[in-house]
Amino acid sequence: MQATDLHFRHRPSTQHASHPQTWAVQLRWFAAAALVGFSVPFVGSSLLALDHDLYLGLYFAAVLGLCAAYAVATRLDLRATFTRHWRTSVAVGVVFGFALVRNVLSENATPRPDGAYYVFELIWRGGIYGAVDALLLTVLPCLVVYRALGGQLSNWRRRFAYFGVSLALVMTITAVYYLGFAQYREDGVGPPETGNTLISMPMLLSTNPIGSIADHVVMHTSAVAHSYETDVRLPPPTKAR
Repeated sequence: MQATDLHFRHRPSTQHASHPQTWAVQLRWFAAAALVGFSVPFVGSSLLALDHDLYLGLYFAAVLGLCAAYAVATRLDLRATFTRHWRTSVAVGVVFGFALVRNVLSENATPRPDGAYYVFELIWRGGIYGAVDALLLTVLPCLVVYRALGGQLSNWRRRFAYFGVSLALVMTITAVYYLGFAQYREDGVGPPETGNTLISMPMLLSTNPIGSIADHVVMHTSAVAHSYETDVRLPPPTKAR
């Protein structure tokens, strides 16, 4: 009887320690994301000064690999993630997306590539880069908090906790990521912090990533089209060929 009782009491603690939605597990994944977010630009851009398209290929592989590992290891329900409160996410995304594009178009236009390479850059440096940035800098931090709270935002206290802690993690990983680039270690991370806070609002207000991913894509694509040589919005900066 004593051995059975001891064994019975031991099982819940083992299951709790391995549960994918504990704060400890989720924050370890956030730490891994922050490490990837800093290391890839620091090595690929600051140290090796890779061509921007080659750098982006390595960045995409690292972030998508991290997100896939997170989804599998923590048993993320992708369908639930992208369907809950999606209308709210889209509606908020439209509002902030309009403001983001308007802000990009208010800047001075720069030269841009022509022909097939321009189309490639719209897709590669605009659409894909924007979506991958959103996954690393907004979606994963917000999911970490949402899932650590058990997906239960049934009262205002828990909703404020989700919003506040998620925003803190979004701002943290945004700063860590941009400090991987030499230009931001010199100029500071204020502008990208402000921009990504706005981009993150759809997910912060709805828990659904669709609006934030769309806003990041729209911002990147409009920057490629209007200010291709920007030294702020699309690191690492490059010149039109």
